[in-house]
Amino acid sequence: MIAWAAVDPAVGEIEHERGDVVVPAASTIKLFVYSAFRRSKLDPGDSAAVAPAGGSGVAEHLRAPLTLTDHAFLMLAVSDNASTNVLLERVGLDAVADEIARLGLRHTAVRRLMMRAGPENETTAVDLAFGLYRLLEEPFAGDLVAALTVAADAESFLPYALPGVAVAAKSGELDSVRHEVALLRDADRRLVTAVCSAPPARPDELAAVAARRWRA
Repeated sequence: MIAWAAVDPAVGEIEHERGDVVVPAASTIKLFVYSAFRRSKLDPGDSAAVAPAGGSGVAEHLRAPLTLTDHAFLMLAVSDNASTNVLLERVGLDAVADEIARLGLRHTAVRRLMMRAGPENETTAVDLAFGLYRLLEEPFAGDLVAALTVAADAESFLPYALPGVAVAAKSGELDSVRHEVALLRDADRRLVTAVCSAPPARPDELAAVAARRWRA
């Protein structure tokens, strides 16, 4: 199953195919952890120790103290699980759930920390596309896009599928799924896309689906 959704930020209209199918969110849930943190009253300059989490990321291997802002950047730019857990523990699952509700996402839920046993965090292609579209309206949108641009440069096939188009993207992968949500930009146009797959499609297959929406 491959589901997709696309939002034109100029008009806010969403198109999708199977975009309401609920799937494990994998690391795409980190978008909403980020927004919950940025809207919280936490001091972004506070330092925070890291507990090993495993999986993707570098924070647990660094010896220098990291601020909450550092953790937020690493969470998106390199999908750092340990940094994500730092923020989840500081912000709280309830605050992330409140942020998801504020954004109007009907089928997205955060239920556990990264790499922990428990019920899956969940989302849909529609929620991912609409959620990123809403976050582009926030005062921290520039920082968000900067981190997602680093992530896209490292992981996404979209820059190869759409040469000349600026890509900012967050991917997520488990044994059962692979997803990518992206902001695509050129001088005249912006488009937010989300492609979800279960079982996991190849990254280039996800990129091809999103590229077709850009060219449509």
